[in-house]
Amino acid sequence: MNPLRGGWLILLSLVGAMVLAVARVDAGPDWLAWLRPDWAIAVMFYWGVAAPSRVGPMSAWVAGLFFDVLLAGPLGLTGICLAFATYIAKRLEERLSLYTLWQQMAVVLGIALVIGLVKRTVLFLLDLEWSTWGVFGPALTTSLVYPAVAFVLSMAARRVELQGLSGQLGRAP
Repeated sequence: MNPLRGGWLILLSLVGAMVLAVARVDAGPDWLAWLRPDWAIAVMFYWGVAAPSRVGPMSAWVAGLFFDVLLAGPLGLTGICLAFATYIAKRLEERLSLYTLWQQMAVVLGIALVIGLVKRTVLFLLDLEWSTWGVFGPALTTSLVYPAVAFVLSMAARRVELQGLSGQLGRAP
C-alpha cells in the first residue's frame, strides 16, 4: 500500500472500524450487544471488491491480527475470518460489481453468518459461552450497515482519487 496514492484512506477506514469495534454503549441493555455489527467485515469486504489490487487476504489477515490484539480475542481468529471475507470478495469482484445493493447485502449476510459461526464455534471450543444471537444478530446488522459503509468509502475513494479502484463500486458515475 502506497500512502501517497490513497493507501492512507484504506488504513484510516480500518482504524475507524477498530474504533467502532471497541466503542461500547453502556446505557443500553445487554441484549443490545448482540446487534453490534462487525465493522471489520464490512470494511474489508468493501475494499476487497472496490480495490482488489490494493487489499488482499494477506493484508486482511494482518489487519485481523490487530483486531484480535485490540479486542483481546484468540490471536489469528479474526485474521483468518477477514482473509476469508476478502478472498470471497476478490473471487466474486466482477460479479459483485453487477449485483444490486440487495444482492450485495445478501452476500455480506452469508459471509458474516459463516464468519460468525466459525468465531462462535472456536470460542465455544475454548470454553466460552455459545450464543445463537451472537451469530445471527451481528451478521444481520453487518449486512444492514454495509450499504452505508460502501457509500461513505466509495465517496471518499473518489474524492482522494484512490489508485487501484475497480468494479462498479469504485468507479465514478
